[in-house]
Amino acid sequence: MNQDIFPKKSNNYNFFSDDTEKILYGSIYPTDSIMNLEEQSNSNESFLTLLEKINKIPEKNTSDESSQNRVNFVTERKDINKKRGRKAKEKNKKKHHDNTQVDNLLRKIQIWFFNYVINFCNDALKVEYPNSKACFKNINSDYKKNVKYSYTSSLKKATIKDLLKMDISIKNKNYENSYNRTLIEKIESSSPSLSKLFEMNYLELFEKYYNKGNPLNEIVYENIIINLSEKTKEKAFCNLIDKNKNLKNHLIDITEKNYICERRSSKQSFQ
Repeated sequence: MNQDIFPKKSNNYNFFSDDTEKILYGSIYPTDSIMNLEEQSNSNESFLTLLEKINKIPEKNTSDESSQNRVNFVTERKDINKKRGRKAKEKNKKKHHDNTQVDNLLRKIQIWFFNYVINFCNDALKVEYPNSKACFKNINSDYKKNVKYSYTSSLKKATIKDLLKMDISIKNKNYENSYNRTLIEKIESSSPSLSKLFEMNYLELFEKYYNKGNPLNEIVYENIIINLSEKTKEKAFCNLIDKNKNLKNHLIDITEKNYICERRSSKQSFQ
């Protein structure tokens, strides 16, 4: 394809539908959050903006809330028979947070998948624009490392395009934070087929990425064949479990429960 990858952007493009925003509002703004859903119902915020906000919302600490509602009674106590001398050190009861903890496994899986998405999208770019040097940059690590339930649940409702519109890594010092967002907006108005590819759901691509732990050389979507580069294959799920053989069973189990089962449920709901 010889046409310019950077034509003028169309002013008629509607980035996100109202239905998509309503879905995300339910997970991003629970009743106890700072922002109220009713106050936000007339907002024109995009799906990406909402994802960014939920990425910054701290998890609710139920223990803190209960402590605020507790009435404390102070009573005077006289330690008549208090023993003298040095007190024995209390034993450290804090549990060791090793790499088999669920959140650590989820974080490892999510980081690998985010990197895979960028590489896959660059492979797709090469199919549509073989002579172009344009490519998507890695996404800011804050988006990749967050495994809060509310955030990951929202990600699973997102599209690949939503991920591409996130800020890029701060390591790319020579590029604006919005570099990927600018590139995808120009692609939207120049390549309908590529734009449609990037509308693929997060879980749909994840299922292809997972591939039951087997190697994958190409991905076919809507008659578009994307041959995967070696760089993309390096971030495949099969290599994740190969590089973490001691965690293989844990990684597969967590992936099946948190991604594949949800993907199957979502497909059944549309049948």
